[in-house]
Amino acid sequence: MAGPERDESRQLLKHWRRFRGEKRLPDQDDIRLDDLAPYMHYIFIYDVEAADRFIVKQASSGMLERINGKDLRGLNILDLINPIYRERFIERVQLIFEFGYASCTHTGLPSADGGFRRIENMVFPVENTAGGFRQIFGTVYYTDGMSGAGQSNSSFEDVVILDESFIDLGSGYAAVIDARDLPFSTFPQYTGPRV
Repeated sequence: MAGPERDESRQLLKHWRRFRGEKRLPDQDDIRLDDLAPYMHYIFIYDVEAADRFIVKQASSGMLERINGKDLRGLNILDLINPIYRERFIERVQLIFEFGYASCTHTGLPSADGGFRRIENMVFPVENTAGGFRQIFGTVYYTDGMSGAGQSNSSFEDVVILDESFIDLGSGYAAVIDARDLPFSTFPQYTGPRV
């Protein structure tokens, strides 16, 4: 399926579009956290303090479940990922702000049963308000829900691209691309069977 598969992801995309309105990107004053309350279990927020500092302002409880409850708040997410992907991650963040789009990528995380669990990652750029930082709102969902097989001690460097990325281009337009073909993908390619 092209684009977001989970209803939660599609609803969050609708909220982001509504918050954005006619602007290129929403800013923090446009975000209505009350509207996002049903999704907060899965939402993480990074403050983009500099090109190489993406500080975790809020780590979703869903994300914390995936990494054994470690509190990530105040940490630079770039310090937690494999250094070989650091520059790619920085470039991806620059792109979502430069072009003003939300994106959805399907990745896989090695699971306790030896397979891969399919994960839907949504990323929403948000402009800063006076005196603040730009932010990245994101979500991480297992596409078929949580289960024991989904639990993993894997780290961020174990994540692989499985298939398409959906990119909201604004004005009612979107693009679907095979993210494994991107030369500067954040994540390594996965050539095994699709999950």
